[in-house]
Order: sequence, then structure tokens, then C-alpha cells
Amino acid sequence: MTVNETEKTTVNTEINTEAEEVQPANEEAMPALDESQMRAAALAYARYLRDNDIELHEKDPAEDEEAGVSSEDAPADAMEESPAKEDPKSQEASEAEEGTEQKKPDNEDKKSEARKAAALEKIRKREEAKARSKEKFLRRGKDPFASVMNVHDKVQDGIDGAFVKVGKDVIRGAHRISDAYSNTRRGIGAAILITGMVITAILIVFDMFTVYEYAYNGKVLGYVNSQEEVTDVLDVAGRQLTYNSSTEADVKFVANQNVTFNPVDGRGKSTDDSDTVVNKLIYMTDIETEAYAVYDGDKVVAIVKDQNDADNLLLQTKADLSTPDRGMELVSADFTNELSVKPVNVLLGSVQSNAAAQEQMTKGGLMNTYHIVEEGETVQSLAAEFGVEDFEIYDESNKEQVTEVETGDRVCIRNNVSPVSVQMVEKGKLKEIIEFKTIKKETDEYYKGDSFLEQEGQDGVQIFEGEITKIGGEVTDRKETAEPEIIRKKKDKIILVGTAERPKTAATGTFIVPLDNYVVTSEWGGRWGRMHEGMDLAAPTGTPIHASDGGKIIKANYWSGHGLCVEVDHGNGVVTRYSHCSAVFVSIGDLVYQGQHIANVGNTGHSFGSHCHFEVRVNDVSQNPRNYISP
Repeated sequence: MTVNETEKTTVNTEINTEAEEVQPANEEAMPALDESQMRAAALAYARYLRDNDIELHEKDPAEDEEAGVSSEDAPADAMEESPAKEDPKSQEASEAEEGTEQKKPDNEDKKSEARKAAALEKIRKREEAKARSKEKFLRRGKDPFASVMNVHDKVQDGIDGAFVKVGKDVIRGAHRISDAYSNTRRGIGAAILITGMVITAILIVFDMFTVYEYAYNGKVLGYVNSQEEVTDVLDVAGRQLTYNSSTEADVKFVANQNVTFNPVDGRGKSTDDSDTVVNKLIYMTDIETEAYAVYDGDKVVAIVKDQNDADNLLLQTKADLSTPDRGMELVSADFTNELSVKPVNVLLGSVQSNAAAQEQMTKGGLMNTYHIVEEGETVQSLAAEFGVEDFEIYDESNKEQVTEVETGDRVCIRNNVSPVSVQMVEKGKLKEIIEFKTIKKETDEYYKGDSFLEQEGQDGVQIFEGEITKIGGEVTDRKETAEPEIIRKKKDKIILVGTAERPKTAATGTFIVPLDNYVVTSEWGGRWGRMHEGMDLAAPTGTPIHASDGGKIIKANYWSGHGLCVEVDHGNGVVTRYSHCSAVFVSIGDLVYQGQHIANVGNTGHSFGSHCHFEVRVNDVSQNPRNYISP
């Protein structure tokens, strides 16, 4: 605190003390009011003055002079609110003091003296003001005008007190109402807050322990934390599965239709992420889809992915089955039976590509259709829907017939499809092939069972002009408009068939093993560094040797390393040879029959034990006997 502030405080304190001393004893001390009460009282007093049309005016200084009160006698507080101008000397001293602060250090003493003089001058003036204030308070009790003012002040104080009391009561009532409302509002707010917290806690606990079971057509696939992990990828999975499908069927996954959800307790269950969901969906083998079946009458003959494919299939099938021959013009073409298209629900693997469906319709064959039984369906209704008999409905493994079905069962419907047919009419000029015929002529020049080709066949060619009707590709009607023009005559094939009785010695074309009892000691093929051209049948010396087939004897004598040897010509370049015999019972030129005793087993020629060396030769080239006989 500065020196000036200290002096000012001291003067004010003294003036207030003196004012208290001169206050009349009969005046009651005003109760102390806080700031809010003073504002309320002031507002109440202002309303009172307004309602009673009372005006207050400030006194003119001249009036104070007439009353014998000079401006110098104004209260000290008024002086404080409107401070008097400082004395010019004091101002000059102050300026001098400020000016001395700018001088050089050697003027410090002069500045200090000036400040002291200014301070003393201020103290003097305040002492004079203090004396004047004291004198004013002393005169207030004797001045008539001051008495009137004192009465006015007392009346005004009473009015102000009344208004203050009323204001206090109003404020207290307002506070009570506000407190009651605040308490009620706090209670309601607390109840709402507690209820919200309980609900939130329940939801949090429910969310923590709840997962969603997702399923396709009732088949559970897995669990997820939120349904969005499935619904957000259904379109992606459908497009991918459609792209992967060899059947070209459009696959659609629809939330809450074929893909359903069920909230379950998630404790102990592992959940899938979006990638796992997609993989599970696109690798399912029992996806059911709505496809379109083509009916021939009441029987299904093909199943394709949509109505557009079905319509195109009918058009393409009719076009393929009614292509006119070269040079002919198509007049008309219609299916012989009425074909229709209807939607059906089948497993994805049952939907055919357009190429497969067209082949099914034109060629027929067995068709297996897999279906998930829907609510209300029975074996009889399924049989009627697909155009089959009741006994043609099997379980999903296609092994056991079913007599009853329940919703969700997977069944296989067997369908033996007959080809569809088209009746077509064509007209114009047509180059036709006249097929040759095969004619068989009997002759006694050949034995029974023998046949020989006498003439090769050759097709003829002619030009047909007219109209032809075909059903299923077969000509059912011909209408000629002119005589056919023959381009080449046909030549029939002629086969001569023998009728003569076959003699006992004639070759049969079949061969038997020449020995009844034997042991094979060596096969046909390479042996000891060279070719062994027959097979060795070991047996005791003297064992009978039989002709393997009928024919003519062309060798029956001793021949080099073969020793005693027999050869039989069976015709057509086929010869059998029997070597190392101990005895021979035929001569060259003899005719023998199959199974005739022609020699005995021996050990002659280059032989190392009793056996029969048996050969089969065709055009003088050795053959493996195993290819002709079965020992």
C-alpha cells in the first residue's frame, strides 16, 4: 500500500469515527443488509415511488448556500464519490516529481525533497477536509432542514424494511418451491438413471453371452457374433457359388428366408468371421435353388437355371431336331407332345447346363434329381410333380426307396427320360442314298457252316423331288412331284452259304490238345539262346497222339532233328506238327479227322526225354499254341 493510500484510509477512518460519535442517541441503528437484500429493497422502494407518483430531485448547490450549507461542508463520502480537483501547486509538485524522474542521478536529492513536499501538502488538505466534515455533522442536529431529512430518512427506512421483509418472504417461498421441484426432479432422474443402468447391464450381459446360430434351409452352418457378419457377405457368396457351379445356376442367399438366424447361448461355442462364413456357404454341396423344369406332358425331361434358359432350350432343341436335308426347305416343325416349363426347387447339383439338358431331351436316359422336402409335400405329391412313380423316389444316398418323407428330408427322384420328338415337313429336291441289301444264297459247293462273299454291296443314288414328312428323324410320308432321277444304281451284297454235309475229316477251325495226359516242360519262345517254336508235352513213350483238327497228312516220316514227324494241313495256311514220335500210323495224303490216333509219343531226333513237340504254323510261321488251344 502506498503512502497516499495509507493517509487516505486514516482520514476516512477518523471521519467515520467522529460521525458515529455525533449520531443522536434516539436513532436506532439500521440492521446490516447483505448485497442481495439491498438490491431487493432498492427494487421495492423504486416500485413504491412509481406507484405513488413520488419524484426525487437532486438539490441545487444554490439551495445549499441559501440553507447556510456551503459545498465545502458536503459529507466526506460525497467528496470521495466526486473527488475535488487537486491543487495546482500539488499538481505542479506532482509534475515536478515526474519530471525529476527523468533527470540525471545527481538530481536524486532534489526529487526526494519534492516528493516529500507534495505528500505534506496532501496531508494538510485532508486535515482541512476532516475538520469541515466534523463541523457538518455537528450542525446537522441543529439545522431544521436536517431534521426534516432525518424524519424522511426514518420513514423511508421503515418502508424499505417492510419491502425487504416481503421480498425475503417471497424469496424464501420461491426457494422452498424450487427445492421441492428440484428434489422431485432429482428423484425421477435418479429412478430413470437406475432403470437405464439396469437395462444397460442386462443388455451388456446378454450381448456378452449371446451368439447367433446361422443356418441354410434348416441346416446349421455355424455361429457368429453378429448377424451382419453373415448378411454382409450373402451377395458375395451367392455370386461366387454361381461362378463356381458347373451347372450355371444362379444361387441366391436371402436373409431370413433360406438363411436364418437364432440367438443362442454362446458359452463354449467358437464363432466364425466373415471369411469363414463365405467359405462355408460356397463349399456347400446341398444348396437348394429355384430352377425351371421342362415337361414333356407330365414328365420332367430337363432342368435348367431359369425361364430364359428353358425357353432357349426349347427353341434350340426344336431347331436341331427339324433341320431340313440339303436342297430341301422346311415347311413346318412342331413337338409331337406339348412341352411346358414350370419352376421347381432342387439341389444345385441337379441343375443342368444347356448343353447337357439338350442332350438329355434329344437322346433320353436316366436322370437323377435331388430335392429337399418342403412343408406339406409327400411321396405322392413329389411323384406327381416330377412325373414319376412312387417307387422311383429314393433317399438322398439313392440306395433305398422311401415310402414316407418329412420336412427337410433330402430325396433322389429317378426319372427314365424318353427323347422328345419333332414332326417336320420339308419340300424340294433331295439327293437320296439308296442303301444296298445283303442277299444270302445257299450252295452245296460249301460245307454247312461255311460262307463265302460272292459280290460286294454298293449304295445307289437318286434325285427325289417332292415333300417329305419325318417324326423323330424317321420318314413317315413321301409325296413325289416327279419321277426320281437315278444317278447310280444300287448293287446288293451277295453271300454264298454252304449246305453240304461236312465230312468227318474236314477242318473245324478249332484245335484240341493232342495228348490226353501230359506235363508241359517247355513253352513257346526263346530258349537256350534261340527260338523254341513249339511247346513240349512230356508223357511216357507210347502215349497216343491225336490230330488237333481235321485235315490232310503232308508229312509222316523221319525228319532231321524232329525224328519221326507228322504234319497235318488244316487249310487256309494252317498246319500242325507233331515231333519225336516213337511210331507213326498215317501216310502222306491221308485225310484225318479231329481226335484221330495218328502217332505215339517217343524220344527220337534231338530229344532229351520222352515227349511230343507240338507246333501251330500259319503260312509257315510258328505261332504260340496257347493262342489256339487250352491245355
